[in-house]
Amino acid sequence: MTKKSKISIIMVLTLAILSFAWGQAFAAKPFEGQKLTVIYMSSVYADAALDMVPLFEEKTGATVEVLSAPYVTLYEKLSLDLTNQIGAYDVISVACQWDGGFAPYLEPLEPYIERDNYDLSDFIDNVFNNSGIWQGTIYGIPHANTAYMMAYRTDLVEEPPQTWDEYLEIAAKYTNPEEGMYGISIPGQKEQYAGLFYIRLWSMGGSWADEDWNITINSEEGRAAMEHVGEVMKYCDPAALSWGLEESIDAFLRGNAVFCEAWPTLGITQRGDDPAESNIVGKWALAPFPREKTGANLLSSWNLAIPKTSKNKDLAWEWIKMYNSPEMHNLFFDRFQILSPRESFWDRDDVKNSKSAPMRKELERSLIWWRIPAATEAERELGNAVSSYMAGEMTLDEAMKYAQQALERTIRMMHPGDVKNDKPIYLKEWAETLDEWLAEN
Repeated sequence: MTKKSKISIIMVLTLAILSFAWGQAFAAKPFEGQKLTVIYMSSVYADAALDMVPLFEEKTGATVEVLSAPYVTLYEKLSLDLTNQIGAYDVISVACQWDGGFAPYLEPLEPYIERDNYDLSDFIDNVFNNSGIWQGTIYGIPHANTAYMMAYRTDLVEEPPQTWDEYLEIAAKYTNPEEGMYGISIPGQKEQYAGLFYIRLWSMGGSWADEDWNITINSEEGRAAMEHVGEVMKYCDPAALSWGLEESIDAFLRGNAVFCEAWPTLGITQRGDDPAESNIVGKWALAPFPREKTGANLLSSWNLAIPKTSKNKDLAWEWIKMYNSPEMHNLFFDRFQILSPRESFWDRDDVKNSKSAPMRKELERSLIWWRIPAATEAERELGNAVSSYMAGEMTLDEAMKYAQQALERTIRMMHPGDVKNDKPIYLKEWAETLDEWLAEN
Protein backbone atom coordinates (compact mmCIF):
# COMPACT_ATOMS: atom_id res chain seq x y z
CA MET A 1 0.00 0.00 0.00
CA THR A 2 1.38 3.40 -0.96
CA LYS A 3 1.81 6.27 1.49
CA LYS A 4 -0.88 8.28 -0.32
CA SER A 5 -3.30 5.33 -0.10
CA LYS A 6 -2.70 5.03 3.64
CA ILE A 7 -3.32 8.76 4.12
CA SER A 8 -6.53 8.56 2.06
CA ILE A 9 -7.84 5.69 4.18
CA ILE A 10 -6.95 7.56 7.39
CA MET A 11 -8.73 10.69 6.15
CA VAL A 12 -11.88 8.74 5.24
CA LEU A 13 -11.94 7.11 8.68
CA THR A 14 -11.28 10.47 10.36
CA LEU A 15 -14.13 12.13 8.49
CA ALA A 16 -16.44 9.27 9.42
CA ILE A 17 -15.55 9.63 13.10
CA LEU A 18 -15.90 13.40 12.94
CA SER A 19 -19.23 13.14 11.18
CA PHE A 20 -20.56 10.90 13.93
CA ALA A 21 -19.09 12.98 16.77
CA TRP A 22 -20.32 16.33 15.49
CA GLY A 23 -23.62 14.74 14.57
CA GLN A 24 -24.09 13.78 18.19
CA ALA A 25 -23.27 17.35 19.24
CA PHE A 26 -25.79 18.90 16.83
CA ALA A 27 -28.53 16.28 16.68
CA ALA A 28 -31.24 18.92 16.45
CA LYS A 29 -29.45 21.21 13.97
CA PRO A 30 -30.08 24.32 16.10
CA PHE A 31 -28.66 26.70 13.49
CA GLU A 32 -30.95 25.69 10.63
CA GLY A 33 -31.45 28.61 8.23
CA GLN A 34 -28.55 30.73 9.50
CA LYS A 35 -25.71 31.84 7.24
CA LEU A 36 -22.11 32.14 8.39
CA THR A 37 -19.51 34.22 6.55
CA VAL A 38 -15.86 33.47 7.28
CA ILE A 39 -12.73 34.98 5.78
CA TYR A 40 -9.14 33.74 5.64
CA MET A 41 -5.91 34.63 3.90
CA SER A 42 -5.79 33.13 0.40
CA SER A 43 -3.74 30.03 1.16
CA VAL A 44 -4.08 26.50 2.43
CA TYR A 45 -5.93 27.97 5.43
CA ALA A 46 -8.82 29.00 3.20
CA ASP A 47 -8.59 25.66 1.37
CA ALA A 48 -8.98 23.87 4.70
CA ALA A 49 -12.02 26.02 5.53
CA LEU A 50 -13.66 25.13 2.23
CA ASP A 51 -12.89 21.49 2.90
CA MET A 52 -14.73 21.63 6.23
CA VAL A 53 -17.87 23.36 4.94
CA PRO A 54 -19.87 20.24 3.96
CA LEU A 55 -19.38 18.64 7.38
CA PHE A 56 -20.19 21.85 9.24
CA GLU A 57 -23.31 22.51 7.16
CA GLU A 58 -24.48 18.92 7.57
CA LYS A 59 -24.12 19.00 11.34
CA THR A 60 -25.39 22.51 12.10
CA GLY A 61 -27.99 23.07 9.40
CA ALA A 62 -26.37 26.43 8.62
CA THR A 63 -24.87 27.54 5.31
CA VAL A 64 -21.31 28.82 5.10
CA GLU A 65 -19.64 31.26 2.74
CA VAL A 66 -15.84 31.10 2.76
CA LEU A 67 -14.07 34.23 1.52
CA SER A 68 -10.36 34.77 1.10
CA ALA A 69 -7.92 37.51 0.15
CA PRO A 70 -4.13 37.90 -0.17
CA TYR A 71 -2.30 39.04 2.95
CA VAL A 72 -2.20 42.80 2.31
CA THR A 73 -5.72 42.90 0.89
CA LEU A 74 -7.04 40.86 3.81
CA TYR A 75 -5.69 43.40 6.29
CA GLU A 76 -7.31 46.23 4.37
CA LYS A 77 -10.67 44.44 4.13
CA LEU A 78 -10.73 43.56 7.82
CA SER A 79 -9.63 47.02 8.92
CA LEU A 80 -12.35 48.66 6.83
CA ASP A 81 -15.03 46.30 8.09
CA LEU A 82 -14.09 46.48 11.77
CA THR A 83 -13.44 50.20 12.11
CA ASN A 84 -16.61 51.09 10.23
CA GLN A 85 -18.64 48.40 11.99
CA ILE A 86 -19.95 47.05 8.70
CA GLY A 87 -20.45 43.51 10.00
CA ALA A 88 -19.70 41.63 6.78
CA TYR A 89 -17.96 38.73 8.54
CA ASP A 90 -18.82 36.35 11.38
CA VAL A 91 -15.41 34.71 11.76
CA ILE A 92 -12.13 36.32 10.76
CA SER A 93 -8.64 34.88 10.57
CA VAL A 94 -6.32 37.34 12.32
CA ALA A 95 -2.55 37.49 11.86
CA CYS A 96 -1.00 37.80 15.30
CA GLN A 97 0.57 41.18 14.46
CA TRP A 98 -2.95 42.57 14.04
CA ASP A 99 -4.15 41.47 17.49
CA GLY A 100 -3.70 44.79 19.29
CA GLY A 101 -5.18 46.87 16.51
CA PHE A 102 -8.25 44.67 16.05
CA ALA A 103 -8.89 43.82 19.73
CA PRO A 104 -11.32 46.74 20.41
CA TYR A 105 -13.60 45.43 17.66
CA LEU A 106 -13.55 41.74 18.65
CA GLU A 107 -15.73 39.70 20.97
CA PRO A 108 -13.96 38.43 24.12
CA LEU A 109 -14.11 34.63 23.99
CA GLU A 110 -13.90 33.82 27.72
CA PRO A 111 -17.73 33.55 28.12
CA TYR A 112 -17.87 30.93 25.35
CA ILE A 113 -14.82 29.10 26.66
CA GLU A 114 -16.28 28.93 30.19
CA ARG A 115 -19.78 28.01 29.00
CA ASP A 116 -18.53 25.06 26.93
CA ASN A 117 -15.63 24.14 29.21
CA TYR A 118 -13.38 24.52 26.16
CA ASP A 119 -9.95 23.06 26.89
CA LEU A 120 -7.05 25.42 26.13
CA SER A 121 -4.34 23.34 27.81
CA ASP A 122 -3.27 21.67 24.56
CA PHE A 123 -2.15 24.90 22.87
CA ILE A 124 1.56 25.78 22.86
CA ASP A 125 2.02 28.50 25.49
CA ASN A 126 4.35 30.77 23.54
CA VAL A 127 2.13 30.64 20.45
CA PHE A 128 -1.10 31.37 22.34
CA ASN A 129 0.52 34.19 24.33
CA ASN A 130 1.55 35.83 21.05
CA SER A 131 -1.54 35.01 19.00
CA GLY A 132 -5.08 35.44 20.28
CA ILE A 133 -4.44 36.72 23.80
CA TRP A 134 -4.15 40.49 24.06
CA GLN A 135 -3.55 42.29 27.34
CA GLY A 136 -4.91 39.36 29.31
CA THR A 137 -8.09 38.84 27.27
CA ILE A 138 -8.68 36.00 24.80
CA TYR A 139 -9.93 37.37 21.49
CA GLY A 140 -8.87 34.53 19.20
CA ILE A 141 -8.00 30.83 19.14
CA PRO A 142 -4.80 29.97 17.19
CA HIS A 143 -5.39 27.80 14.13
CA ALA A 144 -2.03 27.71 12.36
CA ASN A 145 1.55 28.57 13.12
CA THR A 146 5.00 28.37 11.67
CA ALA A 147 8.44 29.61 12.57
CA TYR A 148 10.69 31.25 10.00
CA MET A 149 13.01 28.43 8.92
CA MET A 150 15.64 28.17 6.24
CA ALA A 151 15.22 25.47 3.65
CA TYR A 152 18.56 24.11 2.48
CA ARG A 153 19.98 21.55 0.08
CA THR A 154 21.15 18.48 1.96
CA ASP A 155 23.13 17.22 -1.05
CA LEU A 156 25.24 20.39 -1.01
CA VAL A 157 25.30 21.36 2.68
CA GLU A 158 26.27 18.67 5.17
CA GLU A 159 25.32 20.69 8.25
CA PRO A 160 23.28 23.92 8.28
CA PRO A 161 25.33 27.02 9.13
CA GLN A 162 25.59 28.02 12.80
CA THR A 163 26.63 31.65 12.23
CA TRP A 164 25.62 34.34 9.77
CA ASP A 165 29.18 34.54 8.45
CA GLU A 166 29.15 30.82 7.73
CA TYR A 167 25.81 31.23 6.00
CA LEU A 168 27.26 33.76 3.56
CA GLU A 169 30.39 31.67 3.01
CA ILE A 170 28.32 28.68 1.88
CA ALA A 171 26.12 30.90 -0.29
CA ALA A 172 29.20 32.39 -1.95
CA LYS A 173 30.67 28.95 -2.60
CA TYR A 174 27.73 27.81 -4.72
CA THR A 175 26.80 31.03 -6.50
CA ASN A 176 27.45 30.61 -10.24
CA PRO A 177 25.23 32.94 -12.33
CA GLU A 178 26.44 31.45 -15.62
CA GLU A 179 24.91 28.14 -14.63
CA GLY A 180 21.81 29.75 -13.12
CA MET A 181 22.86 28.72 -9.62
CA TYR A 182 22.69 31.00 -6.59
CA GLY A 183 23.40 30.66 -2.91
CA ILE A 184 20.14 32.15 -1.65
CA SER A 185 16.57 32.52 -2.87
CA ILE A 186 14.59 35.34 -1.27
CA PRO A 187 11.09 36.75 -1.70
CA GLY A 188 11.47 40.29 -3.00
CA GLN A 189 8.06 41.64 -2.01
CA LYS A 190 8.31 44.59 0.37
CA GLU A 191 6.00 42.94 2.88
CA GLN A 192 8.58 40.17 3.22
CA TYR A 193 11.71 42.36 3.40
CA ALA A 194 11.28 43.29 7.04
CA GLY A 195 11.38 39.61 7.97
CA LEU A 196 14.78 39.20 6.32
CA PHE A 197 16.03 42.00 8.56
CA TYR A 198 14.66 41.21 11.97
CA ILE A 199 15.43 37.49 11.94
CA ARG A 200 19.02 38.73 11.85
CA LEU A 201 18.48 41.66 14.23
CA TRP A 202 16.93 39.53 16.97
CA SER A 203 19.51 36.76 16.74
CA MET A 204 22.24 39.40 17.08
CA GLY A 205 20.57 40.71 20.24
CA GLY A 206 19.00 43.87 18.81
CA SER A 207 15.43 45.14 19.04
CA TRP A 208 13.26 47.75 17.32
CA ALA A 209 12.54 49.58 20.56
CA ASP A 210 12.98 49.37 24.32
CA GLU A 211 10.19 48.49 26.78
CA ASP A 212 8.84 52.07 26.66
CA TRP A 213 8.79 52.26 22.85
CA ASN A 214 11.91 54.40 22.50
CA ILE A 215 13.17 53.40 19.06
CA THR A 216 16.57 51.65 19.17
CA ILE A 217 16.80 50.22 15.68
CA ASN A 218 19.75 52.39 14.59
CA SER A 219 22.06 50.46 16.91
CA GLU A 220 25.22 48.44 16.43
CA GLU A 221 23.08 45.31 16.08
CA GLY A 222 20.65 47.03 13.74
CA ARG A 223 23.40 48.21 11.43
CA ALA A 224 25.03 44.78 11.42
CA ALA A 225 21.70 43.13 10.55
CA MET A 226 21.07 45.61 7.71
CA GLU A 227 24.59 45.10 6.33
CA HIS A 228 24.07 41.36 6.35
CA VAL A 229 20.80 41.66 4.43
CA GLY A 230 22.64 43.76 1.86
CA GLU A 231 25.33 41.09 1.52
CA VAL A 232 22.64 38.52 0.72
CA MET A 233 21.95 40.21 -2.63
CA LYS A 234 25.42 39.21 -3.85
CA TYR A 235 24.29 35.60 -3.84
CA CYS A 236 20.74 35.96 -5.17
CA ASP A 237 19.32 35.91 -8.65
CA PRO A 238 19.13 39.62 -9.66
CA ALA A 239 15.48 39.05 -10.54
CA ALA A 240 14.75 38.19 -6.89
CA LEU A 241 13.95 41.81 -6.06
CA SER A 242 10.74 41.42 -8.04
CA TRP A 243 9.85 37.96 -6.76
CA GLY A 244 7.07 37.04 -4.41
CA LEU A 245 7.00 34.01 -2.14
CA GLU A 246 5.92 31.70 -4.94
CA GLU A 247 8.78 32.67 -7.25
CA SER A 248 11.30 32.33 -4.44
CA ILE A 249 10.06 28.86 -3.55
CA ASP A 250 9.91 27.83 -7.23
CA ALA A 251 13.58 28.77 -7.71
CA PHE A 252 14.57 26.60 -4.76
CA LEU A 253 12.46 23.65 -5.95
CA ARG A 254 13.98 23.91 -9.43
CA GLY A 255 17.39 23.43 -7.83
CA ASN A 256 18.60 26.98 -8.52
CA ALA A 257 19.50 27.87 -4.94
CA VAL A 258 21.19 26.32 -1.90
CA PHE A 259 19.13 28.20 0.71
CA CYS A 260 15.60 29.55 0.56
CA GLU A 261 14.40 32.35 2.86
CA ALA A 262 10.67 31.96 2.37
CA TRP A 263 7.99 30.63 4.66
CA PRO A 264 8.44 26.88 3.99
CA THR A 265 4.86 25.90 4.84
CA LEU A 266 3.57 28.04 1.98
CA GLY A 267 4.93 25.69 -0.66
CA ILE A 268 8.15 23.87 0.18
CA THR A 269 6.75 21.34 2.64
CA GLN A 270 3.82 20.62 0.31
CA ARG A 271 5.79 20.33 -2.93
CA GLY A 272 9.41 19.64 -2.05
CA ASP A 273 9.21 15.86 -2.40
CA ASP A 274 6.69 15.74 -5.24
CA PRO A 275 8.55 14.70 -8.44
CA ALA A 276 5.99 16.55 -10.52
CA GLU A 277 6.81 19.83 -8.77
CA SER A 278 10.37 19.52 -7.53
CA ASN A 279 13.84 18.77 -8.89
CA ILE A 280 15.24 18.28 -5.40
CA VAL A 281 13.14 15.40 -4.10
CA GLY A 282 14.85 13.93 -1.04
CA LYS A 283 17.58 16.58 -1.18
CA TRP A 284 16.28 19.27 1.16
CA ALA A 285 15.56 19.89 4.81
CA LEU A 286 14.52 22.66 7.20
CA ALA A 287 16.73 24.19 9.86
CA PRO A 288 16.70 27.29 12.06
CA PHE A 289 18.58 30.35 10.93
CA PRO A 290 21.80 31.01 12.88
CA ARG A 291 20.80 31.54 16.49
CA GLU A 292 23.80 33.71 17.43
CA LYS A 293 23.07 35.43 20.79
CA THR A 294 19.37 34.78 21.50
CA GLY A 295 17.97 31.95 19.38
CA ALA A 296 14.96 34.17 18.66
CA ASN A 297 12.89 33.29 15.63
CA LEU A 298 10.09 34.97 13.69
CA LEU A 299 6.55 33.75 14.29
CA SER A 300 3.71 33.53 11.85
CA SER A 301 0.51 32.61 13.62
CA TRP A 302 -3.15 33.05 12.78
CA ASN A 303 -6.11 32.95 15.14
CA LEU A 304 -9.86 32.82 14.59
CA ALA A 305 -11.89 35.64 16.12
CA ILE A 306 -15.48 36.89 16.16
CA PRO A 307 -16.20 40.55 15.32
CA LYS A 308 -18.50 42.33 17.74
CA THR A 309 -20.71 43.18 14.74
CA SER A 310 -21.43 39.51 13.93
CA LYS A 311 -25.11 38.65 14.17
CA ASN A 312 -24.32 34.95 14.47
CA LYS A 313 -21.86 34.78 17.35
CA ASP A 314 -22.94 31.39 18.72
CA LEU A 315 -22.69 29.85 15.26
CA ALA A 316 -19.34 31.56 14.74
CA TRP A 317 -18.05 30.01 17.96
CA GLU A 318 -19.14 26.56 16.75
CA TRP A 319 -17.12 27.11 13.56
CA ILE A 320 -14.06 28.09 15.60
CA LYS A 321 -14.42 25.01 17.79
CA MET A 322 -14.74 22.63 14.85
CA TYR A 323 -11.97 24.22 12.77
CA ASN A 324 -9.65 24.19 15.80
CA SER A 325 -10.52 20.73 17.05
CA PRO A 326 -7.59 18.28 17.39
CA GLU A 327 -9.22 16.05 14.80
CA MET A 328 -9.51 18.82 12.23
CA HIS A 329 -5.97 20.04 12.90
CA ASN A 330 -4.71 16.52 12.23
CA LEU A 331 -6.77 16.29 9.08
CA PHE A 332 -5.57 19.68 7.85
CA PHE A 333 -1.96 18.55 8.21
CA ASP A 334 -2.63 15.34 6.30
CA ARG A 335 -4.35 17.21 3.49
CA PHE A 336 -2.63 20.59 3.40
CA GLN A 337 0.50 20.33 5.59
CA ILE A 338 -0.88 23.00 7.94
CA LEU A 339 1.04 22.98 11.22
CA SER A 340 -1.13 22.99 14.32
CA PRO A 341 -0.51 25.08 17.47
CA ARG A 342 -1.60 22.09 19.57
CA GLU A 343 0.94 20.13 21.62
CA SER A 344 -0.80 16.83 20.84
CA PHE A 345 -0.30 17.37 17.12
CA TRP A 346 3.47 17.55 17.52
CA ASP A 347 3.39 14.26 19.47
CA ARG A 348 2.21 12.35 16.41
CA ASP A 349 4.90 9.87 15.33
CA ASP A 350 4.61 10.86 11.67
CA VAL A 351 4.96 14.55 12.55
CA LYS A 352 8.00 13.84 14.73
CA ASN A 353 9.56 12.06 11.74
CA SER A 354 8.53 14.64 9.16
CA LYS A 355 10.64 17.41 7.67
CA SER A 356 8.54 19.89 9.62
CA ALA A 357 9.63 18.41 12.96
CA PRO A 358 12.42 20.99 13.64
CA MET A 359 9.71 23.66 13.67
CA ARG A 360 8.39 22.54 17.06
CA LYS A 361 11.41 23.66 19.09
CA GLU A 362 11.56 26.97 17.24
CA LEU A 363 7.98 27.80 18.21
CA GLU A 364 9.18 28.11 21.81
CA ARG A 365 11.35 31.10 20.85
CA SER A 366 9.39 32.70 18.04
CA LEU A 367 8.07 36.27 18.17
CA ILE A 368 6.17 38.67 16.00
CA TRP A 369 7.71 42.16 15.74
CA TRP A 370 4.89 44.19 17.34
CA ARG A 371 1.22 43.47 18.04
CA ILE A 372 0.15 47.06 18.74
CA PRO A 373 -1.97 49.10 16.29
CA ALA A 374 1.23 50.57 14.82
CA ALA A 375 2.57 47.14 13.84
CA THR A 376 1.50 47.09 10.18
CA GLU A 377 2.63 50.64 9.45
CA ALA A 378 5.94 49.99 11.22
CA GLU A 379 6.52 46.85 9.16
CA ARG A 380 5.77 48.75 5.96
CA GLU A 381 8.23 51.52 6.81
CA LEU A 382 10.95 49.06 7.77
CA GLY A 383 10.31 47.18 4.55
CA ASN A 384 10.87 50.43 2.64
CA ALA A 385 14.23 50.93 4.36
CA VAL A 386 15.39 47.35 3.79
CA SER A 387 14.28 47.21 0.16
CA SER A 388 15.90 50.56 -0.65
CA TYR A 389 19.17 49.41 0.88
CA MET A 390 19.09 46.04 -0.88
CA ALA A 391 18.39 47.73 -4.22
CA GLY A 392 21.27 50.18 -3.72
CA GLU A 393 18.94 53.16 -3.52
CA MET A 394 20.08 54.05 0.02
CA THR A 395 23.41 53.84 1.78
CA LEU A 396 23.60 52.05 5.12
CA ASP A 397 23.52 55.37 6.98
CA GLU A 398 20.54 56.56 4.97
CA ALA A 399 18.61 53.32 5.44
CA MET A 400 19.18 53.23 9.20
CA LYS A 401 18.30 56.91 9.59
CA TYR A 402 15.12 56.36 7.58
CA ALA A 403 14.16 53.33 9.68
CA GLN A 404 14.83 55.15 12.96
CA GLN A 405 12.87 58.26 12.01
CA ALA A 406 9.99 56.34 10.38
CA LEU A 407 9.47 54.15 13.44
CA GLU A 408 9.67 57.17 15.77
CA ARG A 409 7.03 58.92 13.67
CA THR A 410 4.82 55.82 13.61
CA ILE A 411 4.94 55.45 17.39
CA ARG A 412 4.13 59.14 17.87
CA MET A 413 1.11 58.87 15.60
CA MET A 414 -0.14 55.54 16.99
CA HIS A 415 1.25 55.35 20.50
CA PRO A 416 0.13 52.20 22.38
CA GLY A 417 -0.46 54.03 25.65
CA ASP A 418 0.18 51.92 28.75
CA VAL A 419 1.07 48.79 26.76
CA LYS A 420 4.69 47.81 27.28
CA ASN A 421 6.97 46.43 24.56
CA ASP A 422 7.70 42.89 25.70
CA LYS A 423 10.19 42.02 22.93
CA PRO A 424 13.31 43.29 24.77
CA ILE A 425 12.19 41.28 27.82
CA TYR A 426 11.94 38.08 25.77
CA LEU A 427 15.27 38.72 24.05
CA LYS A 428 17.13 39.43 27.29
CA GLU A 429 15.77 36.29 28.94
CA TRP A 430 16.50 34.15 25.91
CA ALA A 431 20.05 35.43 25.60
CA GLU A 432 20.68 34.45 29.22
CA THR A 433 19.22 30.95 28.79
CA LEU A 434 20.29 30.12 25.21
CA ASP A 435 22.88 27.46 26.06
CA GLU A 436 20.52 25.75 28.49
CA TRP A 437 17.68 25.81 25.96
CA LEU A 438 19.84 24.38 23.18
CA ALA A 439 20.95 21.55 25.47
CA GLU A 440 17.34 20.47 26.02
CA ASN A 441 16.03 17.56 23.93
